[in-house]
Order: sequence, then C-alpha cells, then structure tokens
Amino acid sequence: MDEHAFLDGMRAPKLALPGGPRRWIEDSFRLLTEHFGVEPLRRPPVLPGDFVPVGYDGSEAAARELCATMCERMGVPFERVHFSFRLETVSEAAGLFGSAMLDLYVDPDHPVSRGAAPGDLAAVRAHSDRLGTASFEQVDRIIESGLTDLGVDLRPVVQRLGMGEFGAEVVRCLLIASGSDPEQRAERVRAAYESDVRRRPAVGRWLDLAADCPGVAPIPGQSAVLLRSDVLADPLKLLAATSHELSHELLSRAELPWATGPLEEPLTDLCALFHGFGIALVNAAVDETTLDDEWVHTSGYLGEHALAEALALYRFRQHQLVRDGPLLPEWHQALDPEPRARFAARLDDLTGGPPTVLGW
Repeated sequence: MDEHAFLDGMRAPKLALPGGPRRWIEDSFRLLTEHFGVEPLRRPPVLPGDFVPVGYDGSEAAARELCATMCERMGVPFERVHFSFRLETVSEAAGLFGSAMLDLYVDPDHPVSRGAAPGDLAAVRAHSDRLGTASFEQVDRIIESGLTDLGVDLRPVVQRLGMGEFGAEVVRCLLIASGSDPEQRAERVRAAYESDVRRRPAVGRWLDLAADCPGVAPIPGQSAVLLRSDVLADPLKLLAATSHELSHELLSRAELPWATGPLEEPLTDLCALFHGFGIALVNAAVDETTLDDEWVHTSGYLGEHALAEALALYRFRQHQLVRDGPLLPEWHQALDPEPRARFAARLDDLTGGPPTVLGW
C-alpha cells in the first residue's frame, strides 16, 4: 500500500456505509431532521476557538463546566449525566471486576455459577487466561484511591462495565471452544488474541445507568459519560468526544428503531455534527501530528472525508433555511486544509457549480 492509499484509508469511514457514504449521509441526515426538527440547523455551528472559554485550564472543573455548556447547546439536562475524566482508571477497575467475576462463575459453590451449562463452565476453565488474576479487593482499592474525589459515585459504573467484561470473556471462551477441530480452534484463539491486541482504548464511553444489569441497581433517568484523561489538555478532542457521547444520550433515550444496530456509532457522529459540532469532529478526526508515527491517531467513526462532506450537507440545508450570506461560509476557514477543500468541493456538487460563481 502506497502512502497516499494509506492516508486515504485513515480518513475514510471505519465501517462500510450502505449505498456509499454520500447516500448514507443524506438518508441519515433526513432521519435526524425528521426527528429533531430544523431548529439545530438554524443556529450557527460551534467554532471551537469561540466556544471554549479563554480561561480554560485543562482541569476537571473547567472541563465539567465546558460539558455543561455542551449539554445546554444539545438540549441534554446536565444534571442527568455523570461526567468523569478517568476512563482509563474506570476501565482498569472494570477489567479487574470482570476477571474476579469469572472466578465466581467457575466456583461450583458460588451462586453466580448456578444455572450455568457445564459446557460453558468447561470452556471458561479451559480458555480464559483471566482466571485467578484479580480480586474484588483490588477493585475497591482502585476506586478508593483514584475514583472517590470527584463528587460522583463511580462504583455502579465500574460494576456495569465489569459485568460487560465478564460476559464478553465468557462469549470469547465459548467461541474458541466451538472449533470443531484443533486447527479451527487454534485459528479462533489467534483471532481472539489479535482482536484484543488491536483494540485501542476508546476516547469516551456513554453508559445508561437506568438499564437492567445483573447485580447492579438501576438509577432511573441517569447516564454516565466517561472520557479519557488526556482529552482535558485538548479542548478540540474534548468537544468532539463529548458531543459524540451526548448524541448517544439523545438517540438512545428516544428509542429510535433506526438509531441502533451496527451503524449506531457513525450515526452518532452524524448526530453530533447535526447539533453543530461538525467543525470539532472534522478537525479531531485525524491527528496530523502522528502521521509519521507508527500509529496514526484517529477518532470517530465516520472519518474525516465523510465528516467533511456531511458538514457540507449540513451547511447546504442550513443555508436553505436561513440564507445568512454566501453559501460558502466564513466559518469554513476554521477547518483544517484538507477537509476544508473537500467541504468546498462537496458544496459545489450539491449546488451544481462553485458557490462563489453561482452567487449563493
């Protein structure tokens, strides 16, 4: 693969979009407009340089205030969302919780193992390398040392994520054990291992605290947005990640049948863009400073190319509503050079010619 093809892949959608990116974006944008109405399009988009307060210092307190402003912009009650900027610590504790649950699962004398199929227990005993690696005391120590000074009780969050880790490991072991011959089983082990190695830590997570979860009491009407600590120092990433997670809140609470399934994540990116955070999403999609590194840092699911073209559609629909000057807006200068060019080119396509020539 040559360098151009590699970089193009870095900027492309992370998932195949039915009908191609442009058709999928147009169809999904229509659904978002039908649900949320056109009011989000009437407002100017968020300019990161103006939206982030001048005195932003990268502290958790400053980030929490910025998140409150984002909630107001997106119509999400701030008091309904528990924000944390310790996703790494929460994930570590959840991983240990899941591993400790596995030990209870394979203990025939513990209630957790009751009702489990003998074959399932045998698969976990044979194929899980997490047995005997953690304890609930370790989980408690992490919570007490790193998650208790935030004014937010994160124990239910750790437990929910930990139960997810536990369930995922059981499923992984069952898949490995389902191989019909030694070679097939070895291939499943290799694939499961490579999947774990390649999985990059998420920048953010949204969690419905009201959802049913075994052993965890629901908190009606509440959710959690968990963000990595490194976004504190980068307001652009903070805007992009938080707008994405808050879009999960908007779409999940509405229980829209078209907002679930394998394309939920790119749709959530598009929802954040629809609510005005497209510039932040586009500019945060590829970390240009890492292009020469072994790992190029990317964020989001739609990718820079599709986001830039989705932002052009956003502007086209917006201009049809408000006619606020030229179709090619002044704010497009806030985009990074490559997506800025793609944004302008897509506007050309949507209007049938260059906006400056047509006088839009």
